[in-house]
Amino acid sequence: MLWGNLLVFAAVLCEASYAVIGKKLTGAVSPKRISALINLFGFLLMTPLGLYTALHFDFVAVQATSWLLLVFYALAASVWSVWLWMTGAKQVPASHAGVFTVLLPISAALVGVLVLGEGLSAMQVLAFAIAMLGVLLATLPGRSPISQLNAIEAADRVQP
Repeated sequence: MLWGNLLVFAAVLCEASYAVIGKKLTGAVSPKRISALINLFGFLLMTPLGLYTALHFDFVAVQATSWLLLVFYALAASVWSVWLWMTGAKQVPASHAGVFTVLLPISAALVGVLVLGEGLSAMQVLAFAIAMLGVLLATLPGRSPISQLNAIEAADRVQP
């Protein structure tokens, strides 16, 4: 149980770092270039393992439709999603972009339930509801620290 919690904590740290670093990069680099760099880095990391696996893999045994689905999945998960995320991150504060990372495990669980027929326990439904409430509260207008600071400054200017 401890290892699972540590892995989840590490995943949260990685996702938060991704949101913050991505936001910082969008100020200097285009979202398309960020997507290309992320995929190049992933390619370089995975190539040694991929080459080792390819030595013992029968590529001819895979049907053409499976190859097409693989290409579509690779583009959707690795290129388009990163490009869309970075394009959005360029437009909103990192704190708002980071909040929406909560939707990643929720959407994955929903796909598991709707497509794969997985079950959800009452505790999981409660966790999803709490997560969605957190997204709602974090994105309410006028709730960000910056807008609260602006409101305080505006009130100071009005008072003599």
